Amino acid sequence: MASSLMTNPLPPSSFVFSTGAAFGNHYTTKEVLEALIKQQQENDSFDVDFASRVLDKCGFDFHSFALPLDHIFRRFSREEYLKLRREQLVGLAEQACRTAIDRWGGDGRDITHLFWGTMTGALDSPTIDVQLVKKLGLNMDVERTSIEGMGCLTGFRLLNLARQVSLSDPKARILVVAADLRSALGNSMPSKPTREDIVSVSLFRDAASAAVVGGQSHNYSRSSERPCYEIVTGLSRIVEGTDHLVDYHETNEGAIRLFLHRDLPENIGKSEPGFVSTLLEKGRKVMLNKSDDAHVPTMNELRGVDILCHTGGPKVLREVAKCLGLTSKNLYSSWEVMKNNGNLSGASNLSVLNHHNEMAMEKTRNVKFNTGISKSKWAICLSMGPGVCLEGILIRDARKCFPELPMYKSVNDRRKVVHIVGGGIAGLTLAAKLDPSQYIVRVFEASTEIREKGYGLAIWPSTMRILRDQLGITGLDFRTSTSMVINRPNFATKLEIKPKKSSSDKGFMKRSALLKCILERVLKKHPGCIYTGHRCIRIKFGSSAVAADFECNGSIVSHSCDLLVGADGVNSIVRKYVSCNIDSKSYGHMTAYRFMIPSPSPELLKQTEQTWNMSISSSIHSPAYHVSSENSGLNVVVLEYDGGAPSQPRSANIDELEDVAKRSKLDFIINMLKTEKIEDLMCYSTYHVDAEPWHQPLAVIIGDAAHAYGPLTAKMANLAVNDAYTLGEILNHRSKTEIKSQDELLHEWEAVQRPKFEVTKLRTLRHLQLYSPTWRGFSIFLWRVFPGIMSNYFGSIFAYDYSIYSKNELRNPTEKPIVLSCHGIVGMTDADPLTAFLRQWVLLTIIFVSS
Repeated sequence: MASSLMTNPLPPSSFVFSTGAAFGNHYTTKEVLEALIKQQQENDSFDVDFASRVLDKCGFDFHSFALPLDHIFRRFSREEYLKLRREQLVGLAEQACRTAIDRWGGDGRDITHLFWGTMTGALDSPTIDVQLVKKLGLNMDVERTSIEGMGCLTGFRLLNLARQVSLSDPKARILVVAADLRSALGNSMPSKPTREDIVSVSLFRDAASAAVVGGQSHNYSRSSERPCYEIVTGLSRIVEGTDHLVDYHETNEGAIRLFLHRDLPENIGKSEPGFVSTLLEKGRKVMLNKSDDAHVPTMNELRGVDILCHTGGPKVLREVAKCLGLTSKNLYSSWEVMKNNGNLSGASNLSVLNHHNEMAMEKTRNVKFNTGISKSKWAICLSMGPGVCLEGILIRDARKCFPELPMYKSVNDRRKVVHIVGGGIAGLTLAAKLDPSQYIVRVFEASTEIREKGYGLAIWPSTMRILRDQLGITGLDFRTSTSMVINRPNFATKLEIKPKKSSSDKGFMKRSALLKCILERVLKKHPGCIYTGHRCIRIKFGSSAVAADFECNGSIVSHSCDLLVGADGVNSIVRKYVSCNIDSKSYGHMTAYRFMIPSPSPELLKQTEQTWNMSISSSIHSPAYHVSSENSGLNVVVLEYDGGAPSQPRSANIDELEDVAKRSKLDFIINMLKTEKIEDLMCYSTYHVDAEPWHQPLAVIIGDAAHAYGPLTAKMANLAVNDAYTLGEILNHRSKTEIKSQDELLHEWEAVQRPKFEVTKLRTLRHLQLYSPTWRGFSIFLWRVFPGIMSNYFGSIFAYDYSIYSKNELRNPTEKPIVLSCHGIVGMTDADPLTAFLRQWVLLTIIFVSS
């Protein structure tokens, strides 16, 4: 890497050139609690209520674990622990280092020093620092330093050491990495854990983080580097009289005991003002010695400074903010990293710095990421560890303070920023498809967590192949059915419709289970991309970027990007700004009741186990199907045409549902309500959404935000997955290999997808006509007189699937979308099922007349 003289001389300075972070699998608090209870099921003294309260108070939306869910909290042997360390700890560290090196843009062989730190210690060779040198392809002469046992301040302690080395040798390039598997505390619990043990295993989680640090001086710089932060100064302190607040040791039986005194957060908070004051004063002296007239903030000006604090838990963050006279906005990055991952011990330090840096990286690309925190050039890094010890670093944003420095443009700097509004199935499928080497992806969800009800969802073969084969999503709990059985009022016989061609990829699953599987894939591909509690309220288009305003924690924050994707459902805000020609949301004339039967009786199980049951009458249809291969849970939906005025989703009671079933003589449902235990009974109205266009040059809508018409065996949900996959495939492939504008790519996507919706819309209309007042009498007559023909017609409405878009499928970007064609549809020859039905009638009439 070439060096050069700088135009504007700089005194010796230390800089952070890049950052990176890596996380494990992400589980919800509910999943973590269930796993803990499962591992303690033979322990009669285990305090389940206390564990539940502690996990809830931790305030984590997600927990980062390197291990699969069924292994967390399982007691490990020493060999298992060492294997976990060799594989998972090294793996996370390598991933974080590669991200930092890639963003730095240099050659790994130019790294002169490797500083490694962890609290997940062991006597095991070759040591992890040696393993990282080989895995990363560093120079074999790299100078290595390994630190263990410093706890939650490890990352910033290493960064301070790197600062000292780079000031003494500006040519040095130091790779700093901290990694921890603190969830290993849960794998080393005593056989009879105390409340203190429960607290410690509830707090600590797994991650790795890294940074590339180096110096620049008046006679040395590298023209290809672009510093992120200047490290102005640092400070370390042991707080007297606090030895008793943290106790960490191994027992004779090999268990690890960690005791955190309840007064620890308060003591940390009280220690910080004096510590920060000393750090700032030290920074002022550094600036004076460098003849730099930059104003270092005073203690009274801290509200304009970002505080990058160790993610020690809600109490620690609140105490630090309170004692420094700040608000949660000053600690925004700390809160975000903690909520999305947990307390990451020493790896949290650089993870928080990485989060802060990623927001700043977007700003330098002229992409605003206004979180409501200060726009100061200054930030203070704070961490704390056993002792109690404090670590602090004063940094300033080099991108703002040194605009004359040469700009390094890495591959990642050219990545486009895609913001997805809506964390449902469509939004997460798109995130799972987008290539992280081409796109920085963020998902904004209005709710406080990513969730779905446990209701069922019909999955068509194309959707299964997209999820499993194309996106590599694992753990899909899927239940197949061999045929559809139609139950009719006043008829003892049932009609059975068998598909002409059976498929093991066609069946049903729980929405909540599907969403969880997709979310896990997204978090592995785009760590930290989920932002909950962000309700979109308006969109603003610029010449080259689009901004969305969100309501978040009582404040209005703005996030800008290169492409905004509205996956925010039938009540989409994004649609209002995209669909300028048609934006129609209308009542779908269907009132839906959904519920689950978790444990069907043997008689009901016999009727439903292998089939998809459909009960129909003059104004109603009711599908029932199993949604899991692991249990016998039955999902039931009752849909009544014009059953009531449009309303918001609400809880319903059994008497109300029973009235609906009796009104339509649905014996199958009536008997079910009498003999079965039902759960989660909800009532809601269906809506139709028709919009045009689905895209603008900087924004696009997918799924129910663009089109909703139903219900028709979850066709819209399957089309939403198809939308997302197709959009991701086009963006990934076309932007990588062809010179096409974003608008052309979005136009191509709409041209591919709109015919699929138009066919689905028409077929849904034919389905609804069977129950509409206009056709109801004629429909009843046909079912009575010609049940075979009607069952064929009824089955033909559903008998199709969507094609899976291929990168080889070329379309002219100026070509208008094909309407009412079979383009993109498989399993049928006529877009309109009524065409085939009338053709059959004409043929029968001719045969009858001829005979």
